Amino acid sequence: MTVILEVQNVSKTYRNGAEVKALENVSFIVNYDEFLCIIGPSGCGKSTLLRIIAGLDRPDSGKVIFKGKEITSPTPKITMVFQSFALLPWKTALENVELPLVVNGYTKDEARERAMKYLKMVHLDGFENVYPHDLSGGMKQRVGLARALALHPEILLLDEPFSSLDELTAKDLRILLLKIWSDPTLPTNNFIMITHNVEEAVMMADRIIVMSPRPGRIVGELKVNVPRPRFEHLRDKEFFEAVDKLLEMLSISEYK
Repeated sequence: MTVILEVQNVSKTYRNGAEVKALENVSFIVNYDEFLCIIGPSGCGKSTLLRIIAGLDRPDSGKVIFKGKEITSPTPKITMVFQSFALLPWKTALENVELPLVVNGYTKDEARERAMKYLKMVHLDGFENVYPHDLSGGMKQRVGLARALALHPEILLLDEPFSSLDELTAKDLRILLLKIWSDPTLPTNNFIMITHNVEEAVMMADRIIVMSPRPGRIVGELKVNVPRPRFEHLRDKEFFEAVDKLLEMLSISEYK
């Protein structure tokens, strides 16, 4: 396998009054065409790690290498879907998707054409001119997904994208996301998703990295061998065995 991203000995401490060590010597690789999940308890530094990979934050030590170059600032080649949606309330769904395209040099017409394409891909055609306050949580997250994908990134980062949604909506979006990831005609086929949902991680990932409680460290890794598409195998023995193994690894991580 060819490596597209490498996290090398990343550590991060926040010093806002109290000193909080978020990450400690975190190292792992991401392969091309891989769906990687990172799982761990709340407060273990998962979101901090994702922000460092995105270039939105800097580690105190260590580095992130993307295609042979160190990440020191945000790049349109790595985009992010946020748990909190992070939509601009004064802009429509279409305008929210257009904005990063225009910022990155696309003309207004080019941005509109591509934004419409990706809103349709996430099943929001007909809602282009609706403002975020009139969209459901699931629809807002679809806008966030369209916005992140429209830049044609090589890596898509997902920060617990379904945790604030009801289970039925989350299930529909998981299936949509996996269809997008596995579509060979689309330019984005490297996904890194953080979650604290064990079943979600097993359903989505090729490989799952397990983190310890704060300070977050890598304490285990699980390769998921359940056949795809996984939503057709949620009752299979292999799926339950992978869930049990991951639960065991998370339980052990509490004491490492």
